[in-house]
Amino acid sequence: EHVDRIGFYDRQEYLVLDAVTVRNLELAEPLFAGAGNEVTLFRAIDATLTPMGKRLLRSWMLRPSINVGEINQRLDAVEAGVKDFVAREELRRALEGVLDIERLLSRVTLETANPRDVLALCASLNRTPGIKAALARLTSARLQELNLLLDEMADLRERIEKTVVPEPPLTLADGGVIREGVDPELDDLRNLSRNSKQYIAQMEERERKRTGVGSLKVKFNSVFGYYIEISKANLHLAPPDYERKQTLVNAERFSTPELKEYEAKVLDAQEKIVEIERRLFAELRSAIAGEARRIRQTSLALAEVDVLASLAFIAQNRAYCRPQFAGAGDSGELEIIEGRHPVLEQQELTGSNDRFVPNDLYCNSTTHAILLITGPNMGGKSTYLRQT
Repeated sequence: EHVDRIGFYDRQEYLVLDAVTVRNLELAEPLFAGAGNEVTLFRAIDATLTPMGKRLLRSWMLRPSINVGEINQRLDAVEAGVKDFVAREELRRALEGVLDIERLLSRVTLETANPRDVLALCASLNRTPGIKAALARLTSARLQELNLLLDEMADLRERIEKTVVPEPPLTLADGGVIREGVDPELDDLRNLSRNSKQYIAQMEERERKRTGVGSLKVKFNSVFGYYIEISKANLHLAPPDYERKQTLVNAERFSTPELKEYEAKVLDAQEKIVEIERRLFAELRSAIAGEARRIRQTSLALAEVDVLASLAFIAQNRAYCRPQFAGAGDSGELEIIEGRHPVLEQQELTGSNDRFVPNDLYCNSTTHAILLITGPNMGGKSTYLRQT
């Protein structure tokens, strides 16, 4: 039931990267794990702040778009983030604290979410207004489209915050999850459970006045439950509605309909509290699941916003320039001027003494279709090839 759509894609819409290529280029995983030098392209350019963004960046990397319009829309968004440093950093600050909305939502729809999962989802959605405000300042068609897709979910967030206590227990087993004021019956049962001594003292005082027996006592034991005890000397003052429960040497024990009802309430209170809380939490979870489409749309938009903002952050910090892509039917030109290797550059920063030298490349589909690269071992031939 948590699947609300089926997506279709054509492999021809993306650059097809086979498993060997992905491995040899060390896009996502290092060739030799455990060598202590495991910087991959994904790790080198990943500055995302959310789990959804991290997954989307990986997906884009392993299935690169070959649609020039799509590529340029993404680059326009990155450029907007590079140009407006303040708005971009405000956006990234607003993204901090957004948890894995997709996974939390799947737990909700599969009815396995606990109270803390629901609050975590609410806390993540609470970041949306700040994200929208920062996005509004960035002038990019793609970012503005994403801003429109972000749903603040004010109604749902308010319901969650009004239903669940700020620091709930991990499970519903012992209650204490639902706030006061949500359900009158639950509040009564909680008061009953908390204030049983006070209630008994009030009942005892009331019965003393009603019967005129100053020594009357309302007591409790695990065998007989709640009872009213009157000494033998005052037995003649016992009202007709008292039901005899037990006879002692010096006293009689009685019960009343009110006391029986109260006893049943107290003994069942905790069980009923947990039962009502389970019902109310299940209703809340169903209400969230009912908005799954809105939440998932917001989650997908947040993931893309995160990726684009993180790429802008990386581009500015490392002085990357915007590449230019030609459309279909071009001459197949590939020109790189002072190209740098993003992975090796990061390894330099982590302690290697070797300095990477920027280099150029030019090829096309007619006069420069093949480049013959020669040089000694460890001369950088495969580095040049992989960089390209």
